Amino acid sequence: MKIKDLLQTKKFVFSLEIFPPKPEAEISVIFKALDGLVDLNPEYISVTYGAGGGTKSRTVEIADKIENHYKLPALAHLTCIGATKESIAKILDELKNKKVQNIMALRGDLPLGTENPLKDFQYASDLVAFIKKNWDFCVGVAGYPEKHPEAKTAQEDIDHLKKKVDAGADFITTQLFLDNDFFFRFADTVKKAGIKVPLVPGVMTATKLANLERMTKMCGVAIPERFIKATATCDIYNPVCEETVQYTVGQINHLVKNGVKAIHLYSMNRVKQNHRIYEESILSSMERK
Repeated sequence: MKIKDLLQTKKFVFSLEIFPPKPEAEISVIFKALDGLVDLNPEYISVTYGAGGGTKSRTVEIADKIENHYKLPALAHLTCIGATKESIAKILDELKNKKVQNIMALRGDLPLGTENPLKDFQYASDLVAFIKKNWDFCVGVAGYPEKHPEAKTAQEDIDHLKKKVDAGADFITTQLFLDNDFFFRFADTVKKAGIKVPLVPGVMTATKLANLERMTKMCGVAIPERFIKATATCDIYNPVCEETVQYTVGQINHLVKNGVKAIHLYSMNRVKQNHRIYEESILSSMERK
């Protein structure tokens, strides 16, 4: 099923994101995590592409498993940085053959020290247009509540987002944010810009502050002082961080009570922690029909 149809017809949509294991790890690790996470009955599951596209073959394999074994819509991430039209077409054809109907179209991070990393695609909007011209995928794109770190201004970032939607994007999923005020301001700006596709907030859980510090620095995400305090005593090796569970539950409840109709939870492949977040938040009592 296409995600745009879920977002249009369901009263509320809950989804999860997982990421492939490192190339040297057994892929069975992620399938074990999926076995635990599907119990939360998400409407769809997204699978990331890995840093620099290094796990693209595993992304296809995992998307296939989600779509055809777990019988859930898979949202396969696809980055175009350094890619040719031929290489992207090959991956899209593979996904189509696996009956995957949903693509998250991303530019990807610019690799350091690489000359001319941009080949056939300069922006994610180029990838969206290429997909829409040649295939019948539902396409999602990323939005940045605190502005993309490479954008000079917030308006420039919104202009790029509008280009992606004008190119054919069907919905927007946000980058993580730890302060809901950023999301609501962003949603208001998106609406004023005339962008009418569904906007899905992406919420991330963590087991330790250090897990997020590098990511938030790359993405330009502010870390509130209350989050620092909440995660100060978390042990990265514990399957559940109590303080982070409560922080994420509070964030989700606040979003839903203020009118949000979908939550995309960046699971970090943590089964027990995400079960706790789901069960202790308003998500467990939401009507989704």
